[in-house]
Amino acid sequence: MTKTQINILFYFLSVTLSWGQQYEFGLSIGGGNYIGDVGRETYFMPNNVGGGLLFKNISNPWIGVRMNMNYLPIYANDKESQSLGRQKRGLKVDGILLDFSAGIEYNFLPRNPYIRTKSYQRNTPYMFTGFGLGAFYGTIYKKTAISNYSGSNFFIPMILGIKHKVNEHIIISAEISARYYFTDNLDGTQFYYNNDEEDEYSHAVFSTNPTSNDWYTFTSFSIIYTFGDLLCYFNM
Repeated sequence: MTKTQINILFYFLSVTLSWGQQYEFGLSIGGGNYIGDVGRETYFMPNNVGGGLLFKNISNPWIGVRMNMNYLPIYANDKESQSLGRQKRGLKVDGILLDFSAGIEYNFLPRNPYIRTKSYQRNTPYMFTGFGLGAFYGTIYKKTAISNYSGSNFFIPMILGIKHKVNEHIIISAEISARYYFTDNLDGTQFYYNNDEEDEYSHAVFSTNPTSNDWYTFTSFSIIYTFGDLLCYFNM
């Protein structure tokens, strides 16, 4: 992780903590899958359990600033792909993705779920987007050959979800998310298409695509605790 990346990360953190008076802290768990040059090409088909923490600083009933920290396993196997070419190639990846993101969460139904009056419905759909930084490392396998890899890069998170207000302080939510990374190396295949030798580990044989960046999708459930000044927004 470079010094520039760390500086940008702390900038987003300082902006987040400077807004709002109501706060939310949550735990999430779910399933995720990476989409890239190895394994299945299905976007939402979780094959590993991951989880994370979220923190929100609510500025008004419509929007809040949100931070996410996640632990997401990476697993992909060409044998599980529908592509005959990938099945024949036989690569397998096993790794870990640690990410941090910050941005804006928008509630489509204002004053919900923060308002306490029972006459208002307790459910609201929402969306989140922002900016993130992820660190990844893992191992890529080809028959008896094993290569370790690691790196870090920025990504854009995109989340759609729905949440339900259980009581004054507890919210539960379900969401589906996608992370578009500015790298093609979440799976470690850069090792192969950077290899200049025309052997079994070359780009020509492995048919990786260096012009297409990797994605990670995550489907999760969260339980969230709210605290702080709960009344100041209800008079808006």
